[in-house]
Amino acid sequence: MKDHLRARGYRWSDGSDGRPKSWWIEIADEALDDELRYLRSQIYHSDEADPPVKRLTAFDRFKA
Repeated sequence: MKDHLRARGYRWSDGSDGRPKSWWIEIADEALDDELRYLRSQIYHSDEADPPVKRLTAFDRFKA
């Protein structure tokens, strides 16, 4: 599955920077439903999968 995720633009976080160990991608809010649909059908193979989503604003990204 990592090849599918990587081809879609996901990156691996090994947890060394404080984030959880996981594959992650940044997308616009408008693309969230499509991305969740992709993950549920192609990666998790379950319509009930609920992958964690973290919303990141410009304030979160650039706070000092």
